[in-house]
Amino acid sequence: MKKILIACLALTCYIVSYSQLSMPPFGGNKKAMVGERIGITDVTIHYDRPGVKGREGKIWGELIPKGFTDQGFGTSKAAPWRAGANENTTIEFSTPVSIEGQALPAGKYGFFIAYDPAECTVIFSKNATSWGSFYYNEKEDALRVKVKPQPIDKSVEWLTYDFENETNTGATVAVVWEKLKISFKIITTCSWNHSGVNCAVKKHSTPAGKVLTRQHNSVC
Repeated sequence: MKKILIACLALTCYIVSYSQLSMPPFGGNKKAMVGERIGITDVTIHYDRPGVKGREGKIWGELIPKGFTDQGFGTSKAAPWRAGANENTTIEFSTPVSIEGQALPAGKYGFFIAYDPAECTVIFSKNATSWGSFYYNEKEDALRVKVKPQPIDKSVEWLTYDFENETNTGATVAVVWEKLKISFKIITTCSWNHSGVNCAVKKHSTPAGKVLTRQHNSVC
């Protein structure tokens, strides 16, 4: 009897796992991945793409409420937008980077946006495995930065992440949906030299405001 129960459990796990791999995304949303190599840094974003679907003028401030809200489900009572649909949107960096001038270690992060028409809060969370933002916890934040959203003339039907203004050491990630763009700048200071990967990391500022840096060699 025990062997039969174990076999049934294994079969159930297989079916669930297979269905997770083969089922299309919920709600007619599209799954997407976009990535770019900036210098020696790989940046990879996984997200689900909701569509406007005739809701022009009702996306920002309505479908995506302002700030942090209680969604009525999960443990979070002050949740930002999941910056996509369905599962967590995630962003991964293969080396340490700077986001809007603030340091962020290498790693994979849950990505969220607290929308505000004047100034959005872009959030990188250490929790990259939760479902959406229903279980968002600000104590898991690795970094928050403020950016100004930009209105655009032409409506974009499907949520899109893109890399813009690319250089050998940086790029801008643009989150575009309907008639709004939310962007943040990524800078990497890691490069190859004779001793391996060399990353310049901000340490502190002098009273005069001059930023001092230290160098460390690592396999980032």
